[in-house]
Amino acid sequence: MSRLGILTALALFAAIPSARADQQVWTIQNWPGDIDLIPCSAWSKTSDGTWVLHGAVKLGGETMSNVGAKGDAAAHKLDRECGGVKKK
Repeated sequence: MSRLGILTALALFAAIPSARADQQVWTIQNWPGDIDLIPCSAWSKTSDGTWVLHGAVKLGGETMSNVGAKGDAAAHKLDRECGGVKKK
């Protein structure tokens, strides 16, 4: 691999953690009761009906990313509140 290729790869790998650090984090006290504190624009619905959060949730002392909801109380609430969100 050329020197330029190596430097480009290193720059890409260095940028990945900083992108995660900059993601939006919503703090809630109760799941799924406070799910309406997260705007519908932060969610997308996949073709299989799963709601996917673009960002992270802080619940108590734990921060969770890669949050999805399907077939549970959170998903039903999102269906009611955000049902018009485009599917991806």
